[in-house]
Amino acid sequence: MPVVPVLAREAALRQLVERIAQLRLPARVALDGIDAAGKTTMADELAERLPHASRVRADDFLRPAEERHRQGRDSPPGFYDDSFDHERLRAAVLAGDGVVIADGIFLFRPDLNDLWDLRIFVHAEPEEALRRGVERDAHGKGSREEAERLYRTRYAPGQEIYFERVRPRELADIVVDNTDLSRLRVSLGAAAGRS
Repeated sequence: MPVVPVLAREAALRQLVERIAQLRLPARVALDGIDAAGKTTMADELAERLPHASRVRADDFLRPAEERHRQGRDSPPGFYDDSFDHERLRAAVLAGDGVVIADGIFLFRPDLNDLWDLRIFVHAEPEEALRRGVERDAHGKGSREEAERLYRTRYAPGQEIYFERVRPRELADIVVDNTDLSRLRVSLGAAAGRS
């Protein structure tokens, strides 16, 4: 297995920006990965460094609670199947000009995967992502205990469904290990060898 060098965050971001800048316009870039891997922050950082880039956040396309929870508040299949309005998300991505940078979970699923010119999988070790997610979600959304319970009963198992069905890491052109926020590992994904 090849050794992947560790880069300071700014150097890693520069490398990603250089790769995105090589795409023919209009270009659509997706950052996928588990909850709290750091996708939104990274997508914002990339967009800030690219002239005229626009942002699409999958979280802006959440379905209403009654639709998201129709299979039950704790249902992992419900989390995967019912969380997002993919038709509206698709329309927003296609409406963008120049470079569109989208972030969110489940972006490489079959009904969205054809959108992307570049697929970046953002990895974080599950326990670190859980820590970040609980910290984020506990602010203003209830207790840390409830946030952790939802991660362990709904979110993480729902994402496992996605990993088993779709294998998003294998679809990625680039994989970024974002476990250590200051020092990233950027490597070519499995899909890069097929393109």
